[in-house]
Amino acid sequence: MLNHFHDLMEIFMMAVALGMDAFSLAVGVGLQGLPRNRAALLSLSIGTSHVVMTVAGIYAGLLMQGMMGQIAQWFGAFLLLGLGLHMAYTTLFQREEPVAVGTSAAATLLFSVGVSIDALSVGFSLGLRSTTYGMVSAAVFGCVAALMCAFGLLIGNKANRLAGMYGELIGAAILMGYGLYFMTQ
Repeated sequence: MLNHFHDLMEIFMMAVALGMDAFSLAVGVGLQGLPRNRAALLSLSIGTSHVVMTVAGIYAGLLMQGMMGQIAQWFGAFLLLGLGLHMAYTTLFQREEPVAVGTSAAATLLFSVGVSIDALSVGFSLGLRSTTYGMVSAAVFGCVAALMCAFGLLIGNKANRLAGMYGELIGAAILMGYGLYFMTQ
C-alpha cells in the first residue's frame, strides 16, 4: 500500500512539473485576454496533447528498452535531467516574448503540442519502468496539465510574470531530481 502511495506521489509531482510549462504559458495568454470557450478548448487540447505525447514516449521507451536494456534506462534518466536543466536555463536566461495563440483549430493544436513536447521525453523514461505506471502517469499528466492551463488562464489578468518564472524553476528542479533518482534505480 505504501509503495502505491509513493508511486502516486511521484506521478503527481512529475505531472505538476510538466504542467508548470502549461501554467506559465497560460498566464501569458491570460494577460492578453481569451474568451471562456477558447480557454476551455485550449485547456482540453493541452491536456489531450500531454496524454498523447506521454503515451508516444512510453512506446518509444519500451522499444528502446527491448533493444538496449540498461543503456536505455540511463538515457531516459539523462533525458529527464537534461530537460530539467534546459527548462531552468530558458526560464532564467531567455528573454520573454508575448505568447500568442491563433484562433484556428490548427493553431491551437500546434500550440498544445509545442507545450506538451516535454511529455514525450518524460514518457520515454516512464516506458522504461512499466506500462501500467506509464499509462496512469499519462492520464494524470493530461488532467493536471489541463487544470493548470485553465488555472493559469483564469489568473492571467491578475498574476505577474514572476509567478510563472518561479513555477517553471520548481518544475525544472522536480524533473532534474527524478532524472537523478532514475539513474540510481
